[in-house]
Amino acid sequence: MRLKILKYLLVACVALLAFVHGQLIEMSRQTPLFEGLRNTSSIIFGVMGAWLAILHPDSLKKVFGNDGVKIPEKEKGTIMLLLSPIIISTSIIAVVLVLFPLIELAKTIDAFHQYKEILRGGSFSLLSVLTFFQLWALILTLVPGDIVKKHIDKENGRHAVVKRMFSGTTKRKNSND
Repeated sequence: MRLKILKYLLVACVALLAFVHGQLIEMSRQTPLFEGLRNTSSIIFGVMGAWLAILHPDSLKKVFGNDGVKIPEKEKGTIMLLLSPIIISTSIIAVVLVLFPLIELAKTIDAFHQYKEILRGGSFSLLSVLTFFQLWALILTLVPGDIVKKHIDKENGRHAVVKRMFSGTTKRKNSND
């Protein structure tokens, strides 16, 4: 519970600081940052989708199939870890795609001109929070590599045990041959 509160507090602090300091940053300077965030999100979406399909093809068949087969809890957790960056990235892409037309629309409405600084601050605050979430999604992209590494380490450990168990039982060639 404390960790959740700490996360929300951190996000709120980032949003508030960005709002205050972002009021002076023109939209023409913010737009490329949003575009970069959208591109990064798209890449993460694609890469994590591929990892999910490679690491858990049978689980995906179970999820989308109607055969009544249940997915083990451990597998569900792993799938959710792999899905998290996809969900975060998809959400970011959606927000950015909707935001660009809204920004252009707001520029044409005279009533918004008096709130230009506040709108810039809100935009930069949103950009900062989305970047924060994108950073988290990027960190989560390390999970598949960790899964593969654990699997390889487990296999190597198994082979080492088998090798030790049978090392004294192999026939040794006689030096007289």
